[in-house]
Amino acid sequence: MNNCINDNSNLIGRRVLVTGAGGFLGSHVVDLLEQQGVKKVHGVMRSQCDLRDTSAVRELFEAFDPEVVIHIAAAQGGVAWQQANQCTAFLDNAAMMEALVAASIEKNVIRFVFTASSICYPAKANIPYQEAALWDGPPEPAHWGYAHAKRGGIALLQSAHQQHGLGASVVMPANMYGPRARFEPDRSNVVAATIRRCVEARDQGQDSITCWGSGRAIREFLYVMDAAEGVIRAASCLEEPQPVNLGTGVETTISQLVESVAEVVGFKGQILWDTDRPEGAPRVCMDITQLQKQLNWSPPTSLIEGLRATVDWFESSKG
Repeated sequence: MNNCINDNSNLIGRRVLVTGAGGFLGSHVVDLLEQQGVKKVHGVMRSQCDLRDTSAVRELFEAFDPEVVIHIAAAQGGVAWQQANQCTAFLDNAAMMEALVAASIEKNVIRFVFTASSICYPAKANIPYQEAALWDGPPEPAHWGYAHAKRGGIALLQSAHQQHGLGASVVMPANMYGPRARFEPDRSNVVAATIRRCVEARDQGQDSITCWGSGRAIREFLYVMDAAEGVIRAASCLEEPQPVNLGTGVETTISQLVESVAEVVGFKGQILWDTDRPEGAPRVCMDITQLQKQLNWSPPTSLIEGLRATVDWFESSKG
């Protein structure tokens, strides 16, 4: 049953537990819930509870008695981290999910929201990714442990829904960017890395910047505050754990991204491309038909608007 509404009134008055509250997406979800009038929000950070520990999770649920669980916490990193920590990524993410779902069943939670990832899609899936293709093949080998743990989490929720009637929803976020993102060189994604590079080049008076690849690779970028809104809408609207893509459906080449960042930052130098460097998959994008249909909504923030807000935050955070 889909009882989708245009606001979050299904959550008003509910006790909402958000994992990963100290992270990028989780912190925005907590803020937005509070801004929208949900007064009983309990954000859990890594330092407060080891979500891999079944006993610690049970104690957390006894203390807060959540009615809605939004699970965003994850053991993750960039491609290099995932390749080097395949087993850790699988075990840690699977353990968190198992502990949280078990506690949710015991406490009769009415809704469990799980943020999976577009990384779960098969390496050879047709683009744009459609939810029906999720199980049609294995994911990219570089993400094997992380992707399979996320897939396992989806399967666990579907089983819990079938056997125990646990209301649940699954969203598959696209590549996110925005305020509070990681900007460190070894942890940043392409948007944050490009912003940092352009700001530094502008401030240092450089004549050019050099970017990896050809610039022709295509990606989809989701503003983090839109992602937070999508997660909350899923918590309000969706009761069955059938994955729903959470993205824009807008394809942007890396060269278009770099040019847009340069414009926002005010870097007027030349943009060079090092084609000897890797650029990843040639095209990544998701079909958002189900998002629009089931949530009666699509992310409203354009790339240029989101970049302006992200650059403003980055500039202010430097001081």
